[in-house]
Amino acid sequence: MPNAMASEIALTGTPSGASDDTVLSLVNPLTGLANDYLNVYNEILLLLEFLPSMPEMTDDALAWQPRGYCEYFEQSSIPGARDALHAYDKLDPGVRAHFEAILARLTEIAVSAQNTLAEEFGRPDYPDSIAKSCEETAEVMRAGLAYVARLINEGRSTATSKSARRAKNNGC
Repeated sequence: MPNAMASEIALTGTPSGASDDTVLSLVNPLTGLANDYLNVYNEILLLLEFLPSMPEMTDDALAWQPRGYCEYFEQSSIPGARDALHAYDKLDPGVRAHFEAILARLTEIAVSAQNTLAEEFGRPDYPDSIAKSCEETAEVMRAGLAYVARLINEGRSTATSKSARRAKNNGC
């Protein structure tokens, strides 16, 4: 009975015979990283995508603040947040440095977009004046987030090799 299992999951968060660790694990055991963290960047990405047609979201976009991986999970109440922090502490230093460098670049891109918004806000041609930059920034952020998602889900070598193949195919 699928409905009985769905009801049990809704009530307890776990189907019969499954542990909380199995159902609610945030951390990819292959990489030691959790996808949930990407919500920090998905939030600003969505705001940038909607701003040209919904300028009333400008204040939200300007108020966005980046949060580090540990800060995000320290503030999170989702099940498995502590496990994500524990796994991050054990992460290979090279993988962690690579991961954090990519996130630093995504943060730079988002903050630069915020600076552009702040400069353009109040201009007579706003939000038309930001449409192109929002579109371009969103495209770059989507590519960066796709790379980070591959890194989290598949590991560094897979993410790097797929990105290299894409770059090669987008060339001449």
